[in-house]
Amino acid sequence: MATSWKQEGGEQWGPWILHDGKGCPVQAGTVVEVVCEDRFGFAMRTITQVVGGSYSSWDWTYFPELKKIIRYREKKPKGLIMLEEQMAPKETSAPKKTADAPKAPARVD
Repeated sequence: MATSWKQEGGEQWGPWILHDGKGCPVQAGTVVEVVCEDRFGFAMRTITQVVGGSYSSWDWTYFPELKKIIRYREKKPKGLIMLEEQMAPKETSAPKKTADAPKAPARVD
Protein backbone atom coordinates (compact mmCIF):
# COMPACT_ATOMS: atom_id res chain seq x y z
CA MET A 1 0.00 0.00 0.00
CA ALA A 2 1.21 3.51 -0.78
CA THR A 3 2.84 5.59 1.92
CA SER A 4 2.25 9.14 0.67
CA TRP A 5 -1.35 10.03 -0.07
CA LYS A 6 -2.76 12.95 -2.05
CA GLN A 7 -6.24 14.39 -1.55
CA GLU A 8 -8.16 14.76 -4.84
CA GLY A 9 -11.89 15.30 -5.22
CA GLY A 10 -12.71 14.09 -1.73
CA GLU A 11 -10.67 10.89 -2.18
CA GLN A 12 -7.13 10.01 -1.13
CA TRP A 13 -4.81 8.54 -3.75
CA GLY A 14 -1.31 7.11 -3.59
CA PRO A 15 1.47 8.24 -5.92
CA TRP A 16 1.57 7.18 -9.57
CA ILE A 17 3.67 4.04 -10.06
CA LEU A 18 5.08 2.93 -13.41
CA HIS A 19 4.09 -0.67 -14.12
CA ASP A 20 6.57 -3.21 -15.55
CA GLY A 21 4.00 -5.59 -17.05
CA LYS A 22 5.00 -8.54 -14.87
CA GLY A 23 1.62 -9.31 -13.36
CA CYS A 24 -0.59 -7.52 -10.85
CA PRO A 25 1.35 -5.88 -7.99
CA VAL A 26 -1.71 -5.10 -5.81
CA GLN A 27 -4.16 -7.32 -3.95
CA ALA A 28 -7.52 -8.29 -5.42
CA GLY A 29 -10.25 -5.94 -4.23
CA THR A 30 -8.00 -2.86 -4.29
CA VAL A 31 -9.46 0.17 -6.06
CA VAL A 32 -6.94 1.62 -8.50
CA GLU A 33 -6.75 4.29 -11.14
CA VAL A 34 -4.88 2.97 -14.16
CA VAL A 35 -3.54 4.32 -17.42
CA CYS A 36 -3.79 1.72 -20.21
CA GLU A 37 -2.36 1.76 -23.70
CA ASP A 38 -3.86 -0.06 -26.67
CA ARG A 39 -2.04 -1.50 -29.69
CA PHE A 40 -2.40 1.79 -31.59
CA GLY A 41 -0.64 3.76 -28.85
CA PHE A 42 -3.80 5.43 -27.53
CA ALA A 43 -3.95 5.80 -23.76
CA MET A 44 -7.00 5.79 -21.53
CA ARG A 45 -7.38 6.49 -17.84
CA THR A 46 -9.96 4.69 -15.72
CA ILE A 47 -10.80 3.75 -12.13
CA THR A 48 -11.43 0.07 -11.47
CA GLN A 49 -11.25 -2.64 -8.82
CA VAL A 50 -8.56 -5.29 -9.13
CA VAL A 51 -10.18 -8.72 -9.58
CA GLY A 52 -7.08 -10.91 -9.78
CA GLY A 53 -6.38 -13.76 -12.14
CA SER A 54 -3.54 -14.27 -14.58
CA TYR A 55 -5.35 -13.22 -17.78
CA SER A 56 -5.41 -9.44 -17.41
CA SER A 57 -3.98 -6.18 -18.64
CA TRP A 58 -1.48 -6.29 -15.77
CA ASP A 59 0.41 -9.04 -17.65
CA TRP A 60 1.83 -7.63 -20.89
CA THR A 61 2.25 -11.05 -22.50
CA TYR A 62 -1.44 -10.71 -23.48
CA PHE A 63 -0.76 -7.46 -25.41
CA PRO A 64 -2.11 -6.50 -28.00
CA GLU A 65 -5.07 -8.81 -27.33
CA LEU A 66 -5.61 -6.85 -24.12
CA LYS A 67 -4.58 -3.30 -23.33
CA LYS A 68 -1.48 -2.95 -21.19
CA ILE A 69 -1.48 -1.05 -17.91
CA ILE A 70 1.46 1.34 -17.96
CA ARG A 71 0.93 3.14 -14.64
CA TYR A 72 -1.40 2.96 -11.68
CA ARG A 73 -2.16 4.41 -8.27
CA GLU A 74 -4.11 3.03 -5.32
CA LYS A 75 -7.12 4.59 -3.64
CA LYS A 76 -7.07 4.65 0.14
CA PRO A 77 -10.10 2.72 1.43
CA LYS A 78 -12.67 4.84 3.29
CA GLY A 79 -12.60 2.36 6.16
CA LEU A 80 -8.87 2.96 6.59
CA ILE A 81 -9.42 6.73 6.57
CA MET A 82 -12.08 6.37 9.27
CA LEU A 83 -9.82 4.11 11.36
CA GLU A 84 -6.92 6.55 11.10
CA GLU A 85 -9.20 9.37 12.22
CA GLN A 86 -10.30 7.32 15.24
CA MET A 87 -6.72 6.41 16.15
CA ALA A 88 -5.28 9.91 15.72
CA PRO A 89 -4.48 11.62 19.01
CA LYS A 90 -7.05 14.27 19.76
CA GLU A 91 -5.79 17.72 20.60
CA THR A 92 -7.44 18.99 23.72
CA SER A 93 -6.90 22.24 25.48
CA ALA A 94 -5.29 22.05 28.89
CA PRO A 95 -7.86 21.75 31.66
CA LYS A 96 -8.63 25.02 33.39
CA LYS A 97 -7.18 25.34 36.83
CA THR A 98 -9.77 25.98 39.45
CA ALA A 99 -8.91 28.22 42.33
CA ASP A 100 -8.14 26.29 45.46
CA ALA A 101 -11.16 26.37 47.74
CA PRO A 102 -10.52 27.99 51.10
CA LYS A 103 -9.89 25.47 53.83
CA ALA A 104 -12.09 25.47 56.89
CA PRO A 105 -10.31 26.01 60.19
CA ALA A 106 -9.56 22.86 62.09
CA ARG A 107 -12.06 22.00 64.85
CA VAL A 108 -10.83 22.26 68.33
CA ASP A 109 -12.66 20.13 70.93
